Amino acid sequence: MKMLNKIMLLAVLAILILPGCGSDDTGKGEAKLKLASSAEWTQRSDGLPNFQEHYGFEFPELAVVDLGLAYQAVGEGLAHVGIGDATEGRIVKYDLVVLEDDKAFFPAYNPAPLVRKDILETYPELEKIMQELSSRLDLKTLSMLNKKVSIDNEMPRDAARYFLLQEGLIKKEPPEQKDAGEIVVGGKTFTEALTLGYLTRYLLEDRGYKVVDETGLGETAVITPALFSGQIDIYWEYTGTGLMNVMGYDEVVTDPQECYELVKDWYLENHDVVWLDYAPANNTFVLFTSRELHEEHGWEKISDLGEYVSQ
Repeated sequence: MKMLNKIMLLAVLAILILPGCGSDDTGKGEAKLKLASSAEWTQRSDGLPNFQEHYGFEFPELAVVDLGLAYQAVGEGLAHVGIGDATEGRIVKYDLVVLEDDKAFFPAYNPAPLVRKDILETYPELEKIMQELSSRLDLKTLSMLNKKVSIDNEMPRDAARYFLLQEGLIKKEPPEQKDAGEIVVGGKTFTEALTLGYLTRYLLEDRGYKVVDETGLGETAVITPALFSGQIDIYWEYTGTGLMNVMGYDEVVTDPQECYELVKDWYLENHDVVWLDYAPANNTFVLFTSRELHEEHGWEKISDLGEYVSQ
């Protein structure tokens, strides 16, 4: 049944994408270059129209696919490049190559723990505890954690616990019951957010805290008011989400530190919420290609695609 489903999925992808996916010339003075993208990215302000204006070239062909299928389309050779999330596990699964955003178009989206100011004042050691975790979460690490859950079908809680054990951040034996305090840990509902929530839960439990688990509470519109009102004490948010979705900032900020400083100041001043240190992983949008095309054409950065199209 799984094989049949895969064959049917590939057939649908082929119908949607296959025509014109060769690497020969179109006869119009442009090399063929097909982009696989979700419909959303073709319309949003930090999406396709402004991207093409920013980089100074247009994709000769566009294949609009369901969210998540761009990785498979490129991996199976049905499109030349795709757009997706930097820490998506399918980038690892299909051995895709992420192209450098050499003209700094994509916004910063670094994950960081948000904690209420009064909680941090009560338990100031939280800052150091969470920094031990966030400093380890680079792109490779988050991508592998996402792959374990979304591709290898591990439960987020299992992937989180195994990672913490591997990193020596928690002990294998159940933690001793200590009176370190009670903390309500929240989290969003998608794969990476669930894993981040469980990483936080197990880490704090190991340090002696009684954790009330609200992982999977809801997305931004639900979890942000929950934090501001004191329903939860800590959860992971992305700097770009805080800046644009919560603050309503209408300018794209591509520098991670600048974006962090903006959200850090605003959240503290307006809601008594502290942004702790952000992770090195910038889970922004990325353009990716297959390993084969990367080696064939030498594509390393996005500008290389513009040069290829103009040949």
